[in-house]
Amino acid sequence: MGTGFKWYGQRGGGPVQAFVEAGVPLQVLHSYIARQWFDDEAVAWATEGIDAGEAPVWKVLGFRPKEARHLLCNGARLADTVTHWWRATIPIGEVAGWIGAGLTPEEAFRQRSTGMAIGGVPPGGPDWGPIQAFVEARIPPPMLGGSLARQEFDDEAVAWARQGIDGAEAPLWRALALRPSEVRRLVRNGTTLADTVRDWWHAAIPIGEVADWIGAGLTPEEAAGQRANGITAEHAAALRALRH
Repeated sequence: MGTGFKWYGQRGGGPVQAFVEAGVPLQVLHSYIARQWFDDEAVAWATEGIDAGEAPVWKVLGFRPKEARHLLCNGARLADTVTHWWRATIPIGEVAGWIGAGLTPEEAFRQRSTGMAIGGVPPGGPDWGPIQAFVEARIPPPMLGGSLARQEFDDEAVAWARQGIDGAEAPLWRALALRPSEVRRLVRNGTTLADTVRDWWHAAIPIGEVADWIGAGLTPEEAAGQRANGITAEHAAALRALRH
Protein backbone atom coordinates (compact mmCIF):
# COMPACT_ATOMS: atom_id res chain seq x y z
CA MET A 1 0.00 0.00 0.00
CA GLY A 2 1.35 3.41 -0.92
CA THR A 3 1.82 6.16 1.65
CA GLY A 4 0.50 8.89 -0.63
CA PHE A 5 3.73 10.85 -0.05
CA LYS A 6 5.87 11.96 -2.96
CA TRP A 7 9.46 13.05 -2.54
CA TYR A 8 10.53 16.10 -4.52
CA GLY A 9 12.51 14.08 -7.01
CA GLN A 10 9.75 11.62 -7.77
CA ARG A 11 7.98 11.97 -11.10
CA GLY A 12 4.78 13.89 -10.70
CA GLY A 13 6.17 15.51 -7.56
CA GLY A 14 3.95 18.56 -7.75
CA PRO A 15 4.93 22.20 -8.32
CA VAL A 16 8.59 21.69 -7.37
CA GLN A 17 9.22 19.05 -10.03
CA ALA A 18 10.60 21.58 -12.52
CA PHE A 19 13.02 22.84 -9.88
CA VAL A 20 14.29 19.35 -9.16
CA GLU A 21 14.73 18.56 -12.83
CA ALA A 22 16.72 21.78 -13.21
CA GLY A 23 19.05 20.70 -10.41
CA VAL A 24 18.14 23.55 -8.07
CA PRO A 25 20.00 23.20 -4.74
CA LEU A 26 17.76 22.23 -1.83
CA GLN A 27 18.50 25.39 0.14
CA VAL A 28 17.48 27.57 -2.80
CA LEU A 29 14.42 25.42 -3.45
CA HIS A 30 13.24 25.91 0.11
CA SER A 31 13.20 29.70 -0.38
CA TYR A 32 10.77 29.31 -3.30
CA ILE A 33 8.62 26.80 -1.43
CA ALA A 34 8.37 29.24 1.48
CA ARG A 35 7.04 31.91 -0.89
CA GLN A 36 4.87 29.51 -2.93
CA TRP A 37 6.53 30.80 -6.10
CA PHE A 38 6.58 28.02 -8.69
CA ASP A 39 6.11 29.55 -12.15
CA ASP A 40 8.60 29.46 -15.04
CA GLU A 41 10.17 32.73 -13.98
CA ALA A 42 10.79 31.32 -10.52
CA VAL A 43 12.46 28.27 -12.01
CA ALA A 44 14.69 30.50 -14.14
CA TRP A 45 15.93 32.42 -11.12
CA ALA A 46 16.29 29.33 -8.96
CA THR A 47 18.26 27.53 -11.67
CA GLU A 48 20.85 30.28 -11.42
CA GLY A 49 21.02 29.81 -7.66
CA ILE A 50 19.25 33.08 -6.83
CA ASP A 51 17.31 33.03 -3.56
CA ALA A 52 13.59 33.74 -3.91
CA GLY A 53 13.89 36.65 -1.50
CA GLU A 54 16.50 38.37 -3.68
CA ALA A 55 15.22 37.54 -7.16
CA PRO A 56 12.47 40.22 -7.25
CA VAL A 57 14.99 42.87 -6.23
CA TRP A 58 17.49 41.87 -8.93
CA LYS A 59 14.59 41.98 -11.40
CA VAL A 60 13.57 45.50 -10.33
CA LEU A 61 17.17 46.57 -10.86
CA GLY A 62 16.86 45.37 -14.45
CA PHE A 63 18.90 42.17 -14.31
CA ARG A 64 18.16 38.79 -15.85
CA PRO A 65 18.82 35.62 -13.85
CA LYS A 66 22.13 34.82 -15.60
CA GLU A 67 23.33 38.40 -15.18
CA ALA A 68 22.55 38.35 -11.47
CA ARG A 69 24.39 35.06 -11.08
CA HIS A 70 27.40 36.48 -12.93
CA LEU A 71 27.54 39.39 -10.50
CA LEU A 72 27.22 37.11 -7.47
CA CYS A 73 29.93 34.81 -8.78
CA ASN A 74 32.19 37.83 -9.05
CA GLY A 75 31.66 38.78 -5.44
CA ALA A 76 28.77 41.21 -5.68
CA ARG A 77 26.15 41.31 -2.93
CA LEU A 78 22.60 42.52 -3.46
CA ALA A 79 22.63 44.79 -0.40
CA ASP A 80 25.87 46.42 -1.56
CA THR A 81 24.58 46.83 -5.10
CA VAL A 82 21.42 48.61 -3.94
CA THR A 83 23.25 50.74 -1.39
CA HIS A 84 26.17 51.86 -3.56
CA TRP A 85 24.18 52.66 -6.69
CA TRP A 86 21.42 54.41 -4.79
CA ARG A 87 23.92 56.56 -2.89
CA ALA A 88 25.50 57.48 -6.21
CA THR A 89 22.05 58.84 -7.25
CA ILE A 90 21.95 56.66 -10.35
CA PRO A 91 18.32 56.13 -11.49
CA ILE A 92 17.19 52.59 -10.83
CA GLY A 93 16.34 52.08 -14.49
CA GLU A 94 19.96 52.68 -15.48
CA VAL A 95 21.76 50.49 -12.95
CA ALA A 96 21.86 47.30 -15.01
CA GLY A 97 23.06 49.19 -18.07
CA TRP A 98 25.94 50.91 -16.31
CA ILE A 99 26.98 47.70 -14.56
CA GLY A 100 26.77 45.87 -17.87
CA ALA A 101 29.11 48.49 -19.32
CA GLY A 102 31.62 47.66 -16.60
CA LEU A 103 31.37 50.90 -14.65
CA THR A 104 31.32 51.47 -10.90
CA PRO A 105 28.70 53.75 -9.34
CA GLU A 106 31.25 56.56 -9.09
CA GLU A 107 32.28 56.16 -12.72
CA ALA A 108 28.65 56.10 -13.83
CA PHE A 109 27.97 59.26 -11.85
CA ARG A 110 30.88 61.05 -13.55
CA GLN A 111 29.74 59.87 -16.97
CA ARG A 112 26.21 61.14 -16.37
CA SER A 113 27.53 64.49 -15.12
CA THR A 114 29.22 65.00 -18.50
CA GLY A 115 25.95 64.39 -20.31
CA MET A 116 26.61 60.81 -21.38
CA ALA A 117 23.63 58.49 -21.38
CA ILE A 118 23.47 54.72 -21.46
CA GLY A 119 20.85 52.45 -22.92
CA GLY A 120 19.00 55.40 -24.37
CA VAL A 121 18.17 56.79 -20.93
CA PRO A 122 18.65 60.57 -20.81
CA PRO A 123 20.80 61.83 -17.93
CA GLY A 124 18.31 64.49 -16.93
CA GLY A 125 16.45 64.55 -13.64
CA PRO A 126 16.53 61.20 -11.85
CA ASP A 127 13.60 58.91 -12.61
CA TRP A 128 13.37 56.37 -9.81
CA GLY A 129 10.23 54.66 -11.05
CA PRO A 130 8.12 52.98 -8.36
CA ILE A 131 10.52 53.92 -5.54
CA GLN A 132 10.39 57.66 -6.24
CA ALA A 133 8.40 58.29 -3.04
CA PHE A 134 11.03 56.43 -0.99
CA VAL A 135 13.79 58.58 -2.46
CA GLU A 136 11.88 61.81 -1.85
CA ALA A 137 11.28 60.74 1.76
CA ARG A 138 15.06 60.22 2.13
CA ILE A 139 14.56 56.67 3.31
CA PRO A 140 17.92 54.87 3.78
CA PRO A 141 18.68 52.31 1.04
CA PRO A 142 18.79 49.31 3.43
CA MET A 143 15.11 49.93 4.25
CA LEU A 144 14.12 49.43 0.62
CA GLY A 145 14.78 45.68 0.44
CA GLY A 146 11.54 44.48 2.05
CA SER A 147 9.37 46.73 -0.10
CA LEU A 148 11.18 45.75 -3.29
CA ALA A 149 10.85 42.06 -2.52
CA ARG A 150 7.12 42.45 -1.91
CA GLN A 151 6.57 45.03 -4.68
CA GLU A 152 4.96 47.37 -2.14
CA PHE A 153 5.46 51.02 -3.08
CA ASP A 154 2.29 52.73 -1.87
CA ASP A 155 2.01 55.54 0.68
CA GLU A 156 1.56 53.05 3.51
CA ALA A 157 4.80 51.25 2.63
CA VAL A 158 6.60 54.60 2.60
CA ALA A 159 5.13 55.49 6.00
CA TRP A 160 6.47 52.30 7.57
CA ALA A 161 9.87 52.63 5.92
CA ARG A 162 10.13 56.26 7.07
CA GLN A 163 9.82 55.04 10.64
CA GLY A 164 12.60 52.52 10.09
CA ILE A 165 10.32 49.47 10.09
CA ASP A 166 11.41 46.64 7.82
CA GLY A 167 8.95 45.85 5.06
CA ALA A 168 9.05 42.18 6.05
CA GLU A 169 7.68 43.00 9.51
CA ALA A 170 5.22 45.75 8.60
CA PRO A 171 2.34 43.41 7.62
CA LEU A 172 2.25 41.77 11.05
CA TRP A 173 2.56 45.09 12.86
CA ARG A 174 -0.38 46.28 10.75
CA ALA A 175 -2.32 43.14 11.65
CA LEU A 176 -1.92 44.20 15.29
CA ALA A 177 -3.47 47.57 14.28
CA LEU A 178 -0.41 49.52 15.40
CA ARG A 179 0.66 52.75 13.72
CA PRO A 180 4.18 53.17 12.31
CA SER A 181 5.08 55.80 14.92
CA GLU A 182 3.94 53.51 17.74
CA VAL A 183 6.00 50.64 16.42
CA ARG A 184 9.01 52.91 16.14
CA ARG A 185 8.71 53.77 19.85
CA LEU A 186 8.55 50.08 20.70
CA VAL A 187 11.60 49.25 18.61
CA ARG A 188 13.57 52.17 20.05
CA ASN A 189 12.83 50.79 23.51
CA GLY A 190 14.26 47.44 22.50
CA THR A 191 11.00 45.59 21.86
CA THR A 192 10.99 43.24 18.88
CA LEU A 193 8.06 41.99 16.84
CA ALA A 194 8.52 38.51 18.28
CA ASP A 195 8.54 39.95 21.82
CA THR A 196 5.31 41.78 21.16
CA VAL A 197 3.48 38.76 19.80
CA ARG A 198 4.76 36.48 22.56
CA ASP A 199 4.22 38.79 25.53
CA TRP A 200 0.76 40.06 24.65
CA TRP A 201 -0.43 36.60 23.64
CA HIS A 202 0.87 35.11 26.88
CA ALA A 203 -0.94 37.84 28.79
CA ALA A 204 -4.21 36.66 27.19
CA ILE A 205 -4.98 40.11 25.75
CA PRO A 206 -7.34 39.81 22.76
CA ILE A 207 -5.50 40.67 19.57
CA GLY A 208 -8.07 43.34 18.76
CA GLU A 209 -7.15 45.22 21.94
CA VAL A 210 -3.38 45.04 21.76
CA ALA A 211 -2.86 48.26 19.79
CA ASP A 212 -5.02 50.33 22.13
CA TRP A 213 -3.25 49.12 25.26
CA ILE A 214 0.17 49.64 23.67
CA GLY A 215 -0.91 53.03 22.38
CA ALA A 216 -2.00 53.95 25.90
CA GLY A 217 1.52 53.16 27.11
CA LEU A 218 0.81 49.99 29.06
CA THR A 219 2.79 46.75 29.23
CA PRO A 220 1.03 43.39 28.78
CA GLU A 221 1.05 42.83 32.55
CA GLU A 222 -0.38 46.27 33.23
CA ALA A 223 -3.07 45.80 30.61
CA ALA A 224 -4.03 42.44 32.10
CA GLY A 225 -4.29 44.06 35.53
CA GLN A 226 -6.45 46.88 34.24
CA ARG A 227 -8.78 44.45 32.51
CA ALA A 228 -9.07 42.44 35.71
CA ASN A 229 -10.14 45.65 37.47
CA GLY A 230 -12.84 46.33 34.90
CA ILE A 231 -10.99 48.88 32.79
CA THR A 232 -11.91 48.26 29.16
CA ALA A 233 -10.07 48.62 25.88
CA GLU A 234 -12.33 51.59 25.12
CA HIS A 235 -10.68 53.46 27.97
CA ALA A 236 -7.27 52.51 26.57
CA ALA A 237 -8.32 53.67 23.11
CA ALA A 238 -9.29 57.09 24.50
CA LEU A 239 -5.92 57.45 26.19
CA ARG A 240 -4.19 56.27 23.03
CA ALA A 241 -5.96 58.99 21.06
CA LEU A 242 -4.72 61.62 23.49
CA ARG A 243 -1.14 60.36 23.21
CA HIS A 244 -1.13 60.17 19.40
